[in-house]
Amino acid sequence: MRKIEHICERILGLAGGVPCEVTAEEREAALTRFADNVISQNVASSSLNVSVRLLDAGRSAKVNLNQADDATLKAALASAREILKRQKKDPHQPALPGPRRLPPAAGLYDADTAGLTPAFRAAKAAELARACRRTGQTAYGTVDNGWSRVTIANSRGVFAQHRESFVTHSVTVRDRDGFGWAEQPARAVGEIDFAGLNERARAKAAAGRAPREVKPGRYTVVLEPAAAAGLVSYLGVYGFGGQLYNEGRSFASGALGKRVLSPLLTIEDNALDGPSAGMPFDFEGQPRSRVTLVENGVLKAVVHDRKTAKKAGAASTGHALPQPNYMGPIPLNLAVKPGQGTLEDLIKGTERGLLVTQFHYTNLLRPLTVEMTGMTRNGTFMIEDGRIAYPVKNLRFTQSMVEAFAGLEAVAAEKALVMEWGALSCPAVRLAGLNFSSSTKF
Repeated sequence: MRKIEHICERILGLAGGVPCEVTAEEREAALTRFADNVISQNVASSSLNVSVRLLDAGRSAKVNLNQADDATLKAALASAREILKRQKKDPHQPALPGPRRLPPAAGLYDADTAGLTPAFRAAKAAELARACRRTGQTAYGTVDNGWSRVTIANSRGVFAQHRESFVTHSVTVRDRDGFGWAEQPARAVGEIDFAGLNERARAKAAAGRAPREVKPGRYTVVLEPAAAAGLVSYLGVYGFGGQLYNEGRSFASGALGKRVLSPLLTIEDNALDGPSAGMPFDFEGQPRSRVTLVENGVLKAVVHDRKTAKKAGAASTGHALPQPNYMGPIPLNLAVKPGQGTLEDLIKGTERGLLVTQFHYTNLLRPLTVEMTGMTRNGTFMIEDGRIAYPVKNLRFTQSMVEAFAGLEAVAAEKALVMEWGALSCPAVRLAGLNFSSSTKF
């Protein structure tokens, strides 16, 4: 394959003087899947996706391609120029930016992780399968790894590259009618406690046998990090994006500087360092900023790209997504500030409530209040007098996340990385109440 630098140079040359932006995303990934205690799939893929955007006097045109031979590039640029001629002008469309000094990358690439072999992934699957067979349990899950690289270049001299590796161990264990789940993503394989994750899922499945049905109602909830992160991510995406803010479609609209959420909640977006670090520039090649979104419950800021910042009379925070984009800028590297104590301490402080391992099928109902619905999954337990009393059948919740996190009662000290709308660092939390409507078979 031709070097990506040469591909970008060739595309910019073929643009023929028309302002041009190139976004190239390279990815190599491999996955081993197992089910019923045996490996069922082993796959690997390699891809290159290139998007080319031309701009001229408020008009823009974009083409996408996944091949980079000269004939394909010439045809793509010819098509883009024809499309450009027929576009309507957008008076708010900013011109391409020039180069700016970029912050250093956080060192998220690990060659050993990127190159993990099928034999390594198979061995990790086999460890769990052997343990499950000994106890009559059944294991399902995946081990995946790889690397990705994003390159942004434009005709004004921007050239930015970011590469990172990834690995995830995700396991579900079934023990008759009990289910347990554990997952950990990481940038380096040495960060994953494979044995600990396996044991956690197995123990939760055993404890989850013979779940009971409980009445619908409002319950205090202790959310493990993955469950908490799934809710926080919706707060981030629908509450702190510059476009939604400008249009009055965010709960932050008109509320910056006001305490809207619990004083125990502090959230920042930080791609530059820390556990949720990521690409240090946005999809226009501009530097990302570290932004405090919520401080002790007070709404402090939203994230902007150049277009939304101009409309808001603010400065861009470097959060542009690939353009054009109907969502506008959103935070992709959220971090919830840890509190005190452990998950067990959160449980001990609960007189009666539910412990939730994981949510799934979550969907947005009302963006302005971030009202959501979804289901519990793979380990839901009743808490009574500060102890796990018994497993319960899964429940559906419907709740405004603004209201829910205004009632945040406790935040644990230990945080976990969760991949949810980007990278999200989140500890376990206790909320005063979520509304649950019904239970399911399991």
